[in-house]
Amino acid sequence: MIKIFIIVSFLWANTALSERNQFSEFFNSIESLSANFSQTVYDDGYNLLSKTTGNFTFQRPQKLRWHTTQPNEQTLLLSNDELWLIDTELEQAVLQKTKNFAETPLYWLINKPNTLKNVPKFSHQAGGIDWYLAKGNTQSVEFGFQDGLLSAIVLINDLEQTVSVSFDQLVINPNIIPKTFELAIDPSFDIIK
Repeated sequence: MIKIFIIVSFLWANTALSERNQFSEFFNSIESLSANFSQTVYDDGYNLLSKTTGNFTFQRPQKLRWHTTQPNEQTLLLSNDELWLIDTELEQAVLQKTKNFAETPLYWLINKPNTLKNVPKFSHQAGGIDWYLAKGNTQSVEFGFQDGLLSAIVLINDLEQTVSVSFDQLVINPNIIPKTFELAIDPSFDIIK
């Protein structure tokens, strides 16, 4: 009798987990988000290539500020349908050519799941993290959730490198001042469009 109870409990837990979509629940419930991040990049042999840290903020619709503080200060700024990369060390700001965000991880961050064509689906659980896989035309992205909160994003970039981003100190629906998403470039910087 105990064995049957354990098997039924296990099957029920797996069914409940697969029916609940933490990705949709989380991203449908927020209008803005801020967090610190740590990003690591590995080559195809899983050798560490780089590690960066910083913070990010986003607000719907389509506003994002990804600010890398270590080892070099850079800001990726999405505002008014323009995506800028501002490199403080190089003293330059570059308007990115990407107009179709559907082929970038930004697509899943800035759009509510109830508007997406391909909502990430539960893939697996590892290390206490529930992973949800999103498949695009050219790229797949995994979103990790722990206790209902976004904890990590993993993707393989165009160079076949694994990019892993972990988050901490998440603040859900913070009040964000509009100036956060304004393009403010030092006059001495080179501007490349």
